[in-house]
Amino acid sequence: MKKRILSALLLALCLAGLTACAPRHSVPLTFEEQQALAAKQQCSEEASAMNSEGPHNSSNPFWSSYFEMCMHRLGVTDAELKKMWY
Repeated sequence: MKKRILSALLLALCLAGLTACAPRHSVPLTFEEQQALAAKQQCSEEASAMNSEGPHNSSNPFWSSYFEMCMHRLGVTDAELKKMWY
């Protein structure tokens, strides 16, 4: 009987320890951040479709310039662009 109780307590302690180590949820994105993220996804897809050759990232000047033009068209400022990874 004591072994069962001790086993249950040990299991509960282990589970409590695991939940304490679990990653915390991050703060939800603001509406503006959600819009900028959606714009980034859309512009990345458009830039990749327009520039099929070469890398589809900022190291390709054609891709990068189209991406930035698209982001500006969707209302993302230069300051917001500098914060983003692309």
